[in-house]
Amino acid sequence: MKNPIVRAALALAACLALCAPAAAQSVEDFYKGKTIRFLAGYGAGTGYDVYMRVVQRHIGQHIPGKPTVVPENMPGAGGLVMTNYLYNVAARDGTVIGLPSRNLVTDPLHGNDAAKFDALKFNWIGSVSSDVSTCLGWRASGVNTLQDAMSREIKLGGNGPQTDSAIMPRVLNALIGTKFKTFNGYPDSAAVGMAMEQGEVEGYCGFTLGSVRSARPVWLEKNLVSILMQMAPTNHPDLKDVPNPLDMLKDEGSRQAYLLVFGAGAMGRPIAAPPGVPAERVAALRKAFQDTLRDPEFLEDVKASRIDVDGPTDGAAVEALIRQLYATPKAVVDRVTELRNRSD
Repeated sequence: MKNPIVRAALALAACLALCAPAAAQSVEDFYKGKTIRFLAGYGAGTGYDVYMRVVQRHIGQHIPGKPTVVPENMPGAGGLVMTNYLYNVAARDGTVIGLPSRNLVTDPLHGNDAAKFDALKFNWIGSVSSDVSTCLGWRASGVNTLQDAMSREIKLGGNGPQTDSAIMPRVLNALIGTKFKTFNGYPDSAAVGMAMEQGEVEGYCGFTLGSVRSARPVWLEKNLVSILMQMAPTNHPDLKDVPNPLDMLKDEGSRQAYLLVFGAGAMGRPIAAPPGVPAERVAALRKAFQDTLRDPEFLEDVKASRIDVDGPTDGAAVEALIRQLYATPKAVVDRVTELRNRSD
């Protein structure tokens, strides 16, 4: 054993014996018997929760090894608690995925110190649908049209000063002259919905059409709410008569500011894995998601859950949209940052 060549050969053989099984482990071998945590940054009964659970019930059957996928709600700060957790704390081995709020992806661009993530470094899996944000008025409070919101102060429920529910009204007030007043402190959209029903507030900006259809269908069935406006780069085919503020903006700077705030709706309900997940597992998750979208049992579940699957997007498309948002001219970003940071 004094011969250095012999010692080196034995050491190499030992290393190969120990390392070869790990290196050779397939995606199927890794996931077999495993549990995947699927996180939503909002409470039970919210739109993100509904979408998460519909995908969660089916995607495991399409992942090699067929792991168990369990839902987990992690509400707080308009989805920021979960998004930070997914990026910084969650296991980076493919056993944790989540549904970050799409509108949070630009928070680091605006210098939000609480947003401790780089949106471009998430492993984006895909999205069930594109979506359109809306501002809703509670009809019993007399809020029925966009003109109502431009002629008198409208009391809105909000989740916090740096969440969509506060930022969207603030931006609309500045760009088109609405008179929204946001009252923060509600933990999520479900809580704001209850406040609307109880007459505490007159409306909410941030509910997507898909959220209303899935989580609060009775509002539409009984005509309890009015959709004051839709906020997206393009109009939703089911909202042909609902105004889009983009059509009211004439100068290019204002249009770019609007699209920076509301353009993320095109990525719908994006699913992500943390940074650092092995590439072959990311590829397997992406393929499993696409296979889920074609699963007849999933499509039946979609119908029963009343959610929209009107523009499925793959992970690469989500990444491309985020890069597009991050390419917004700095002057426009600075203007939106100033609007976001205004006190209500």
